Amino acid sequence: MRDLRFPLEGFLDDRADALAGFDLGTAVLGRLADFPLRDEHRLVIGVGDPAGRRRLGDAAATRGARFLTLVHPTAYVAPNARLGAGCVVCPFAFIGVGAVLGDHVAVNTYASVGHDAQVGDCSVFSPYAVVNGAVALGEEVFLGTHATVTPGLTVGRSAKITAGAVAVRPVPAYALAVGNPARSRVLYAPKT
Repeated sequence: MRDLRFPLEGFLDDRADALAGFDLGTAVLGRLADFPLRDEHRLVIGVGDPAGRRRLGDAAATRGARFLTLVHPTAYVAPNARLGAGCVVCPFAFIGVGAVLGDHVAVNTYASVGHDAQVGDCSVFSPYAVVNGAVALGEEVFLGTHATVTPGLTVGRSAKITAGAVAVRPVPAYALAVGNPARSRVLYAPKT
């Protein structure tokens, strides 16, 4: 973990061996459910699955956790863009003018959020994913590598847009969008 500008105490994971084989200069400190959180602790969720980000964020918040938003120094975030708690903006990512990201959004390397886009909580942008201007993403949306959402569209909650897909029409909630142009199919209904 080179060049961190804050002290990294370690990782929380249910598996004690989660970092086996990685030389990160720190270790798994324990399980989130058991770790004694202190007021000075700040957490960042390191999971790429939107539902997993939601589950961990909710579990940590229930325990009174506070979250750190991380923005890599090579990323660009417009001065009037708003980032929620616990967001992660990776190297060379772009967050445009007037964009609003909810809590725990992950914007991976070279991904782009266009001007005035609204991104729901716990959404995940894979590398090179692009959401153009004035797009509205629901919560827990997943964008695969090189996925594109064209300007002004709405993408519903928990939708998944696969790698390389280009959404040129709105994508319904709980749908999988595949291809160029993307075709959407609702895969499941939410549990009530």
